Amino acid sequence: MAATVTIRRWTGSGGGPTKTDITSINTRANAEDTHTTAGTTNSILIPAAGSNYSYWVSTRLSVDAINAGTVDNIKWYADGSNNFGTGVTCIGDTADGYVQATGTPGTTGLELTTGNHANLAAPPVDVFSFTSGSPESVTGTTTTTGDLGDFFIYQIVVGSTASSGATASETFTWKYDDTSS
Repeated sequence: MAATVTIRRWTGSGGGPTKTDITSINTRANAEDTHTTAGTTNSILIPAAGSNYSYWVSTRLSVDAINAGTVDNIKWYADGSNNFGTGVTCIGDTADGYVQATGTPGTTGLELTTGNHANLAAPPVDVFSFTSGSPESVTGTTTTTGDLGDFFIYQIVVGSTASSGATASETFTWKYDDTSS
């Protein structure tokens, strides 16, 4: 029997974060630290100059069931094409620990940098550089249930040239090896 692995979005305080299963649904990156599929109450405002940011989105795999095997060789990638529109991009990287996202609700999140998120492996880069042919490796291996490996953290960046309204959706993919029998 194959392992049951889900994608979780972490929000809230580091002492007791909420871990929402987003495996088969969308999750919206807004200017707030909460999971929503369609909420627009705290959208990211288009700035007059410079950039505004979503609160960073912390995602991690969770093994919900496993039968005598190993889950490892974790990869994360996008489709290689930014379809968010002019003035909007997405940055991200792996992190070996959770840090709650902060900012000004309904305006902007705190910029995702190694100075603001001490657990990032490296400064964040354009996530569309990670493709199926060149995915980001995510540290982690397990033979038991529970949280698996490092996080992939991403953030939407909205520049002054962006247009009002919702952007197109993007698909981000987690991939892993499963030797469960």
